Amino acid sequence: MATSVEDVLESILTKKFDRQEALRHFAELDDEQKLEVVAGLRSRLPAGNDVGGDGASAKPTLKSLHELNMGESHIAYIADLTEKYEKRVPKSKDNALKHQAYFVDQRKTAGLKRPLKSLQFQLTYDRADGPYIWDVDGNRYIDVAGDNGVNLFGHQPEFMKKALIDRMNRGYPLVAYSEDLFQAAKMFCELTGHERMVFAQSGTESLMWAVRIARAATGRKKIVTFDGSYHGLSDAVLAFRDRKGGSISAGLGMLQEFADQLIILDYGNMDQIETIEKRADEIACVLVEPIQSRFPSRQPKEFVRELRRLTLEKDIVLIFDEMITGFRAGPKGVQTFYGVKPDIATYGKVAGGGMPTGVIGGLAKYMDYVDGGTWRFDDASMPSLKRTMMAGTHTQNSLKVAAALAICEEMKRMCGDRVCDYHSCTCALGDINRKTEALSLEINAYFEQHRIPMVVEYFSSLFRIQVIDDPFGLTREVFFILLKINGVETSTSGNCFLTTTHSDDDCKAIVDAVKNTIDTMLAQGFFVEPEVEPEPEAAVAASPSAPVKEAPAAPTAAKAAAPVADTAAAIERLKALIMADLGNVKGGGA
Repeated sequence: MATSVEDVLESILTKKFDRQEALRHFAELDDEQKLEVVAGLRSRLPAGNDVGGDGASAKPTLKSLHELNMGESHIAYIADLTEKYEKRVPKSKDNALKHQAYFVDQRKTAGLKRPLKSLQFQLTYDRADGPYIWDVDGNRYIDVAGDNGVNLFGHQPEFMKKALIDRMNRGYPLVAYSEDLFQAAKMFCELTGHERMVFAQSGTESLMWAVRIARAATGRKKIVTFDGSYHGLSDAVLAFRDRKGGSISAGLGMLQEFADQLIILDYGNMDQIETIEKRADEIACVLVEPIQSRFPSRQPKEFVRELRRLTLEKDIVLIFDEMITGFRAGPKGVQTFYGVKPDIATYGKVAGGGMPTGVIGGLAKYMDYVDGGTWRFDDASMPSLKRTMMAGTHTQNSLKVAAALAICEEMKRMCGDRVCDYHSCTCALGDINRKTEALSLEINAYFEQHRIPMVVEYFSSLFRIQVIDDPFGLTREVFFILLKINGVETSTSGNCFLTTTHSDDDCKAIVDAVKNTIDTMLAQGFFVEPEVEPEPEAAVAASPSAPVKEAPAAPTAAKAAAPVADTAAAIERLKALIMADLGNVKGGGA
């Protein structure tokens, strides 16, 4: 199987190749592709992995301060910051405590850290317009949370307000059919390339129903998902992979019996294709988040294409979860990025324009399991298939249907009659994609320049700022608090989005806010110099010239339980070795 640039990049970054395997696949590329890999690694690996003649930076990457290593200066700084923040947003902080006796808020514990809890509360918003939101204390923020990705067109775009007001003026029955419903369905199919579609009440529900359709069509039970993907809150698809490669229920109240029906594999790992092939007779569907919202740099084109080939061969339903990428990556979502068309795709967020919406689109032979297929009134025809159960009072709510129609019409207006290809998009979507890339690369360059252990991963107009060495630790939370104080509102999930309303000036302000935040964190000691690791004794002992040493004393119980080497450090050393060799190739070395 041919090796692609995406495969090599993906496999190095996700640590699926060891050094020799990475270099072997790298050697299979042509010269232009090799340069693409080097450039890609440079932009997507943190500082300390610079590709040059020797493949090393002058100094190693800094380390994030751990919560347990806070000193008096850090505690004093947080106390001072808390006092200043209370004066900035007093009404929001008062609301956070005053209403919690009766208001259940699942978001308030996201990322909660004991030293920071006086700063970790949700803002109370007053209004929103375009790329901005204002809190009840009058502070304005550039919004990159984007309502978890809903707002492709910013807050309250005129075309959306008009559609909703017009519908409200005509009444908004929940279950009645309307001309809007028929037009929205037809236009959605035309834009996305699906043969038939059905509305659901939410993204979670659309995933749950899509899986039910696949099981009905195949008569099989198992669902293949991939580690790192998120498919909503349905018990049918929500589980984690345990250390032995099995599936485990995701939390309290979720039954292990549901998790047992999931086969969770590595995304992008070609070796996992064999697992699907061996167990094809029990697999109803392969469920893919084609660009993982938590890991947007994972873009394994050849892997996804191989999934398409195998699922066609084995009569397994291939489902794309396009909650994030649907319409955001273009009218056809990620189909034009991967060159792959799934059997079924699920949507929400953008397609509903902010209304509670889910959409399932796909081939008629699968979608027919919802209503039995098409028939006529003037002959003996009847539904040809048995139906699976799907129902919901708000599936065809006329307000959300009006919103979905407005979104489809705006997409049609922007893209015209042409097929908007992800790689060569010239409309407004292509513009915000390019803005997102430029913003991400500039921030990554600043991280590298200052040896910060952070990186921005991105795809389309989604970007995600990751702390590499402590992904959910103190440093991450301090960063997002300071970013908010610097006038940029983000999401507790970490996913950020640009919209068609973000200007170049807004993007510059976002970058400046990140830089100011990092400068403050450096000054306050939230990034520290790493400890210099001594050469492992095992390496010295293996050297032919090494002196013979006496056998060491038996380790204590505590030392025996500790790992031989820090995993993160080992990964970084492996990356450095790979980068050094790639740098030598670029420079004409061996």
